[in-house]
Amino acid sequence: MTSQPCPDLELLFTELEAGEGPALDHAAECEACSAVLEEHRLMEQDLYRLADPLPPPTLVASVMARVAAEPVPQRREVWSGVAILLTSLVGGLGYLLMNDQALGHLGTSIASVMVEGPQFVDGVLSGAHALWATAGLAVACFLTFLLLTSLYGLKRLAGGIPTPSEA
Repeated sequence: MTSQPCPDLELLFTELEAGEGPALDHAAECEACSAVLEEHRLMEQDLYRLADPLPPPTLVASVMARVAAEPVPQRREVWSGVAILLTSLVGGLGYLLMNDQALGHLGTSIASVMVEGPQFVDGVLSGAHALWATAGLAVACFLTFLLLTSLYGLKRLAGGIPTPSEA
């Protein structure tokens, strides 16, 4: 055993990681410190030998089968959507109340819509009337085609329309 006191374990392990230092020189001469380092080395070897077990190969299939067998009730999905909507609205309202500039922009935008809104609606209706008067059948056919393709695409995305008993 050496005449100098043993170093702190944190300093000893830091120098062990670096590979040099006075604490490692001390550990080469001190039986207690070299025993601590040997115990640390053995523990590291044991930890390197451990491995996480792999999940069984049928795990994904069994989980997916259970999910398919027990779908989430539609009521729960609706309430989750309502909770998300309310949280968003409360957050937006909080932002508006805490930020004077955002509240001012909101007021200006609302006033602008109130003043210019009727003119915009009159313009759109006038344009739609002129379009219908000149090419009514073509517009009706185009809108019907657009509606049917949109509905068909939504049906394909949804994977079919559930019956009321399934919902």
